[in-house]
Amino acid sequence: MTVKFEMDGALAIATFSDPPMNLFALEGLEGFEAAINSALDAKARAFLTLAEGDHFCAGADVVRNFVGSNGAQGRRGLSRALAVLQRFEQLPIPTVVAVRGFCFGAGCEILQVHDIAFAGEGAAIGQVEALIGTTTLLGGAQRLVSRIGVARAKEFVFSAQPLDAKTLHRWGLVNQVAPDDEVETKARAYAQKLSEGPTTALRWSKALINAAVSHGVSAADSLVLEGGSATFDSRDMQEAVTRFARDGARRFADGLVFTGE
Repeated sequence: MTVKFEMDGALAIATFSDPPMNLFALEGLEGFEAAINSALDAKARAFLTLAEGDHFCAGADVVRNFVGSNGAQGRRGLSRALAVLQRFEQLPIPTVVAVRGFCFGAGCEILQVHDIAFAGEGAAIGQVEALIGTTTLLGGAQRLVSRIGVARAKEFVFSAQPLDAKTLHRWGLVNQVAPDDEVETKARAYAQKLSEGPTTALRWSKALINAAVSHGVSAADSLVLEGGSATFDSRDMQEAVTRFARDGARRFADGLVFTGE
């Protein structure tokens, strides 16, 4: 799977570009990692993932990834892939994904390492790995727990059956559902707004939420001492509170521009 990269202002955009199925393989992983590096080099303030064609990602390329592979080879590949996805998950900027059509296996796991997920009404999303006799290989099962709960995570993974976007929105895996022909536009507009937001504040809000999920509320509370203090020194907070004091609560936001500093 080829991954294209571009910048739109402060918004980094990675696009899976191997339609119709955008099957996941090693070159896709390398392309995704290159997009991460490019986004950081460009000082992106938000990250958006899209896909060409009718399907976001129909899962792994089974023939290329698994046929003839043994456990040692699998361990090496999984170690590499998990490191890239964990790195993406911890990016200090908000990440948004828009999915349409099939979003299976690796596609669903890629969805889960994003902060915000948009899905088209016709999307079919599933952790289907049990169909080929394996478990979720890129962190899907364990990440589902914090998103949809233990019982639903087990049902979703054990059944290996895709579900529709509206059901998964109700369960909490998907943030927003939109018509298929509008979902990427809506996701892009949302991501663009985040890229123009108070970047330091968003960075630390994301870190606090991730810390609470991984280590509990007390760990997140401890992180406030570092993250909250950092926002006090940011130009964005200083400008906003100065305008608040000068113009009042009703008018201070008129014309306010966050620079990300």
